[in-house]
Amino acid sequence: MPARVNPDVPGEPRLLRRVGKRIRELREERGLTMAELGSSSKGVVYFQRQYVWKMETGRVAPSLSALAHFAKRLEVPLADLLRGI
Repeated sequence: MPARVNPDVPGEPRLLRRVGKRIRELREERGLTMAELGSSSKGVVYFQRQYVWKMETGRVAPSLSALAHFAKRLEVPLADLLRGI
């Protein structure tokens, strides 16, 4: 189960919205749908479209493995997802 945003942690909601926005920008630049971002290049679904939407809008906190998957699908180093955040 994905971690939900904890409003008691200072700055967490804002940080997650910024990370999600960065991933959305990269996804749209590459012409990927949310379903394609959540799947492998061979079509194996790892993250449902709804999860990707929640992550991009800052409603859930993606795990490190989810971030690594998104970076791979976006063809960027993991550090680029967080650069400038």
